[in-house]
Amino acid sequence: MYTSRLLLLFFLVTSPLLIRAQSDKPVGGHFGVKIGATFTQVSITGTSVNIPKRSLQPNIGLMYRYRYNRLVFQPEALIAVKGGTFQQEQVGGRSTTSHSFYYASLPVLLGYIPTEGLTIQAGPEFSYALNAGSTNGPGAQNDLSAVVGVHYDFLDMLSKVSLHIRYVHGFTNVSPEATAAYYNRNLQVSLVYNLFPKKKKK
Repeated sequence: MYTSRLLLLFFLVTSPLLIRAQSDKPVGGHFGVKIGATFTQVSITGTSVNIPKRSLQPNIGLMYRYRYNRLVFQPEALIAVKGGTFQQEQVGGRSTTSHSFYYASLPVLLGYIPTEGLTIQAGPEFSYALNAGSTNGPGAQNDLSAVVGVHYDFLDMLSKVSLHIRYVHGFTNVSPEATAAYYNRNLQVSLVYNLFPKKKKK
């Protein structure tokens, strides 16, 4: 609930800047560098002593964005931390442990531009765990997720900067426990620095 209110406030404050797209060319592509934060949590089903809690982790990566009129194709390569923190009931209180799942991820997104400056995106994300099998790491090497989100383009002094807000819903059981299933649930907020191609001199 707190996260939802924070994102709503951010949108209301920044919405006057989000009127049209960075690059209003109907056809063309460019690269971008992105960095941001991920609100991570694990959904647990089955029997486990762990109580999942949300944590804040970084994400960083590269993207390629190709636009064809109102359609967008956007593959990315990311390093992201998923997982979360777990609490365990003990005599005298609770203890907390951090379970950081490090992934190399490849989201492949398709988008639609309903109005200049706004792109609605969705697609699969393929992830490979870099610390699978280690202490406090995931129990599975691969993770398949669905991604849905939005891409905003800023104006004026921030004309090369974009904002990504997306939800990543994991479908793979990454639990290291035999009696429980763990599924990654993530909300990502990232800033993108767009590397637009230089205009050709006439």
